Amino acid sequence: MYKKYRHFWLMFLAGLLLAASRLPLHTGFLVFWSLIPIFILFNSKLSIKQILISAYVFSFVYIIVSLHWINLVTIPGFFGMIIIIGLYFFILFLLVYKLWHQFPKVKYLSFILLWLSFEILQNFGEFRFPWFNIGYSLADYLPLIQPAEIGGIYLLSLLIIIINILIYNLINNFKKNIIILSVVIILWSSYGILRLRNIRLKKSDTKVAMVQVSVPQNKKWKDKYLDSTIALYKNFTQKAAKEDPSLIIWPESALPVYSLKQSKYRLLIKKLAKENGADIFTGFPHYIYAGKDHPSKYKFYNAATKFGKDGDIAPYYSKNILVPFGERIPFLKYFPFLWNIHLGQANWEYGKEQKFYNINNETYSPLICFEIAFERLTTKIARQDVDFIVNITNDAWFYRSAGTYQHAIMAKFRAIETRKQVFRAANTGYSLVVSPSGKIRKKSKLFEKTIILDNVLIYNGRSYFTKYLSWFPFVFIIGALILMIFWLSKYLYERSKRLENNKI
Repeated sequence: MYKKYRHFWLMFLAGLLLAASRLPLHTGFLVFWSLIPIFILFNSKLSIKQILISAYVFSFVYIIVSLHWINLVTIPGFFGMIIIIGLYFFILFLLVYKLWHQFPKVKYLSFILLWLSFEILQNFGEFRFPWFNIGYSLADYLPLIQPAEIGGIYLLSLLIIIINILIYNLINNFKKNIIILSVVIILWSSYGILRLRNIRLKKSDTKVAMVQVSVPQNKKWKDKYLDSTIALYKNFTQKAAKEDPSLIIWPESALPVYSLKQSKYRLLIKKLAKENGADIFTGFPHYIYAGKDHPSKYKFYNAATKFGKDGDIAPYYSKNILVPFGERIPFLKYFPFLWNIHLGQANWEYGKEQKFYNINNETYSPLICFEIAFERLTTKIARQDVDFIVNITNDAWFYRSAGTYQHAIMAKFRAIETRKQVFRAANTGYSLVVSPSGKIRKKSKLFEKTIILDNVLIYNGRSYFTKYLSWFPFVFIIGALILMIFWLSKYLYERSKRLENNKI
């Protein structure tokens, strides 16, 4: 019975180990064993059907255990993800399996190239959702994530795969692999420990306050709760102002109104900024007239801007990357009939550029919600020599699920990759301040009504990843393409030889 369904149980175990390493249970260490069942699987003889079943079992277990919270945001998106991600893993497993057996001498290299290519490609396309990076499993181990300043989250994933390979091969050559394994772990840990001791940060005089008022998702968008929501923000902004911050941050869509379009609310925020002597940076929904040819006549944006204490309102930033299904139906641009599908999504438009704002003598740039998952956005910002990054979000969607934790800890990795401090302001969830070292300096509790205040910490210069190695992830894609071209050439050559022999 076990032999017949061996591939099923192996993938169930792999999916469970990898998923458990992403939960807020301090079980990240499981990631160092999570890929071993996959190696065992690929060493077996498998049919296409078995590879398909294996891929879907692995992705299904992973999604159900680690990404179950997506159904709280979008139920259709959740079922769509099970289908689409299963397909992605089928393609990945099929390619790895073919190369694994075609080129056994470089089977681990082919696995590394294809797995990391899969992680990188999640950043692109209409279904982009870079949540499967195994490097995120190391969130609890601050020294181990310091190499992200060199190669980003992908360098961490590479090191995790190498550890898995070495542990798996202890059976074949214990002495050799235990030595290599020990050297890798010692060098990796030592780098992180030394980097944390030696990193130099300058404390700025600029104070930043974040307001978290924790309005429940089932109340946030209802008109009858608008006055109480406004009262909360007024009250907590006044409390925050007593600490003399230069900037007060409200979260994504703090007030569920068109703050720039409705003069009543625009004037309200301007007045609060002026009376409290601090700029207010806030998120809000926004729209512009798009013409009668547009399916809805208006273009809607998930936006944010700074309301200055001097009365000026800065140009608004529009969210560049939207959540598939949750914020926009994929392929609307290409298939207009999809505008008629209503699954509870807003169908926002994509923003086109980054915006930069000043406070005192320092510069910051915003990311809205989901955008913190994309390292190419933060490195783009960091190359403009900003002093810190503001991430506003509304994690009330996630309630008390693992999604709240998974979303928040991404700020640690972006801070290390760029060596820029991140101020993460949530409607509810985890509002936090992440130092350029990746250390969480201040953190709210779930559903807590609170104010977080901290000074800006500045790292002089740029990280290696920002300055030199932002291209590093694409090495794996290029390597995977070369390997697949070589494999295809070999296949075509052998096929032509067989045809010639048959003719003879």
